[in-house]
Amino acid sequence: MTIPFHTAFLRMPTPAFVADIESGEIKAANGSLENLYLNVGATRPESWAEFIHDHQTSLSQTVALIKQGTIERVTAPLQVGDRLLAAEISLSLLDETNVLGYISHTDHLDFSVAENTLLKFALTESSAGLWMWEVEGDTISCSQSIASLLGCPLEDTPHNTVDWHSRIHKDDAAKLIQTVKEHIEHRQKYYEAEYRIRRANDEYIWVRERGRTYSQSNAGEVKKIIGFVEDISHQKALEEHLRSQATFDELTGLLNKGAALTHFTKQLGLARRQYTPLTMAKIDLDARGLLADMPLDQRNTAIHTTARFIYKKIREADILARVAHDKLLLLLPNTSLKDAEKLMKTFLTPKEDERKVLEFSDASHLNLCVGLATFPEDGENIEELAQSANAAVEKARTSGLTLSIAE
Repeated sequence: MTIPFHTAFLRMPTPAFVADIESGEIKAANGSLENLYLNVGATRPESWAEFIHDHQTSLSQTVALIKQGTIERVTAPLQVGDRLLAAEISLSLLDETNVLGYISHTDHLDFSVAENTLLKFALTESSAGLWMWEVEGDTISCSQSIASLLGCPLEDTPHNTVDWHSRIHKDDAAKLIQTVKEHIEHRQKYYEAEYRIRRANDEYIWVRERGRTYSQSNAGEVKKIIGFVEDISHQKALEEHLRSQATFDELTGLLNKGAALTHFTKQLGLARRQYTPLTMAKIDLDARGLLADMPLDQRNTAIHTTARFIYKKIREADILARVAHDKLLLLLPNTSLKDAEKLMKTFLTPKEDERKVLEFSDASHLNLCVGLATFPEDGENIEELAQSANAAVEKARTSGLTLSIAE
């Protein structure tokens, strides 16, 4: 270690250690870690296997899982004197042979801090509530915002999955249970589910639940999940109204193919009569094939999230429709090719906070590509424009590009 690093390491308030990746030997421990054991007259373990009470999985195997992105942190029981502490261990590579580990004791989670930091990028709605679930012990901890959402005191919020499921509408419970079960069995990072939950006044509200694997065992098993629920009752009421109109796609809430044709034809007629520019964009949501191996619910969540992200980027006069499972068609009235390219870049190169929202639902702007076609150069009618835009997006997809213009 360099002198500045060595000093910082020793003075860290968080218990920390440096270990040899291959042998698992703990080569250095800071004062906080030493004191953790000295204060109870216990001897600090000398190896990773002794430290986490697991002689089956080596430190090198754990580091390999971290490099692969399979796990982010390890949950392990630490024997400190006569106490067994449930702790989170985060590992960071120092070089090819050494790893830095730092420990947080997480038997109790401070939700007042978590709501402002851990999921700040996601907790933007006032109705969102944060929770943590310890899978092995089936213990759920809820924030005050969950209590507000359910209309009950904090002590009356669900404390385990039995309590939670007892509040869910009987028609929605099985699907949620299966979604979470698959999340754990397949060791996935995220999941999303929508269901009705009963408030303290016996009223059911629609909520969207998003869960994220927070910590895993040394072998990659999901140990803790953290996430939030938000009230989407108003959104569901609107979706129901739109479905009754038979013009909107159920998954994304966008226009369906039939309704889009009507709107597109009208706009093309205006462009022809008024001699104004008009551009069509074909958007492939899975240009790199990242959705192909996902479970259906997970794939639908990614498509829904990406479609809604794009919808928020377009202008009021623009018309966006879902015309195939992973394809969108966007009509841009009174828009030149140059202006259309600028608009496309707003969702092909999203900001950091927007990327995080997409990644939370296993979506990515890197999986998008767009083909552009203009009226009348690339087509005199909607069908011809659509064919030109489709040829452009196919060219972009096969060439590894994000944007292509019809020739």
